[in-house]
Amino acid sequence: PIIFSVMRSLIMLLVVVGLSFEAIPCDIDVKFTSKTDKKFRVDLFVPSLKVKADNIIFNEKGQNKKINVKGDNCDGAPKDKWLIQSFRLSNETQEWEQVKNITAKFFGNGHIKFIFNDELEPVLRDKVGVWSSEGEFWG
Repeated sequence: PIIFSVMRSLIMLLVVVGLSFEAIPCDIDVKFTSKTDKKFRVDLFVPSLKVKADNIIFNEKGQNKKINVKGDNCDGAPKDKWLIQSFRLSNETQEWEQVKNITAKFFGNGHIKFIFNDELEPVLRDKVGVWSSEGEFWG
């Protein structure tokens, strides 16, 4: 009957939308902002695109940095989560000490913005045209 036809059409539509969503290339501006006077470093890794932006240094409050991540598949394989690491500069050794690692998957076309307070933990502040999953930021 007609109910089965409608359900079959709805399922096909969901499959097509799901597959096309996976095939959309991404173009994401990843913005970082310092809200602290502490000197710190950020590293960004996107394994599915082989993007590595490391040694992004912040020296003072109010500094902004932007990295563009662009490619055919930001989402990648199930284990290909993005990694954002923060480091503080040791006063004693003048070496970088890791503070926090966060992982998630991001995909879409737009921007995401992380701020860093005195704890130097990345805080997702803004997300436009970008979706996230499988990590510390959902939705």
